[in-house]
Amino acid sequence: MATVTIADIYDPVVFANSIDEEAVESNRFIKSGVAVSDATIQSLATVGGSVGELPFYKALGNQEANYSDDTSSTSTPNKITSGKQVYRRAMMNQSWSATDVASELTSQQDPVMAITGKIGGYWGTQKEKRVIQSCVGVLNDNVTNDDSDMVVNIATDDVGAPADAELIGADAIIDAQTTLGDMSQDLQVIAMHSVPYARLRKLQLIVDNVDPVTGVILSTYLNMVVVVDDSLPAVSGTNRVNYTTILFEKGVFADASGTPKVASEYERKADSGNGGGEEVIYSRRSDIIHPYGFAFDSTGIAGVSATWAELADGANWNRVYDERKSVGMSFLVTNG
Repeated sequence: MATVTIADIYDPVVFANSIDEEAVESNRFIKSGVAVSDATIQSLATVGGSVGELPFYKALGNQEANYSDDTSSTSTPNKITSGKQVYRRAMMNQSWSATDVASELTSQQDPVMAITGKIGGYWGTQKEKRVIQSCVGVLNDNVTNDDSDMVVNIATDDVGAPADAELIGADAIIDAQTTLGDMSQDLQVIAMHSVPYARLRKLQLIVDNVDPVTGVILSTYLNMVVVVDDSLPAVSGTNRVNYTTILFEKGVFADASGTPKVASEYERKADSGNGGGEEVIYSRRSDIIHPYGFAFDSTGIAGVSATWAELADGANWNRVYDERKSVGMSFLVTNG
């Protein structure tokens, strides 16, 4: 049987489109509805520049209305004020040699899908991690600058096994929901590390729903879709581990992708391997993942694109929505 090489199947348009599709399919936060495509940001993502602004009008307030039957007074118009969110684009790339994907060329019926599925899955995971690290940055900013009004922390670093009051459970999650007050019912997704997830499983509090069409199992808790991801913070103290669970409204993150000049590229290195040759495929991204209600101030950015560590730095974030209720995100910190 003839050997299939990357050169035999490489088409830049096909590869780029397939990678984009798989990157979306592989991102659990996009699939759950936490991160959604934003037409405004998407249009901005196609133009130059690493930083962009999203102006918005602030709420009109809830002061008591004037009464029209008071003919002795005149109405004084209130001002409509505005603010701006600030996002930062991430320009990224990665490459793989034929030795990393050679088995995919021979063991699968569709080698294009085999390779692009792997690469798209890689970028889906990258986007997922950027969502999580941005959440960590928002959490750190909230603790430092907004009196932790988005956070319920029941964790301790005491010696010994955690008590029930320090572990995830219905009461703690309801308390985290209630940081949104009467908007708490808008929280539709809960993301957690596998350790607190296992506790809820043991308590038989997770409900599994099987999609009758696809057969896919969708787990829920308190009517919220459950996302399990061990990339969520699990911070070790002296005696305990603190796990951060995040509750989301759907659509709280904007997701947009720009168009790199050359999104995908193939290279044959004839001299590599002492003349044996090597095939390399390159993939490039220009992504924007941004939580609504915040400005990424880029206070501590060393380069053009923010790294995972820089996204997690609360000093780079600032909440620009005046009302805490306008931000559809809550945090719960537990010992398991």
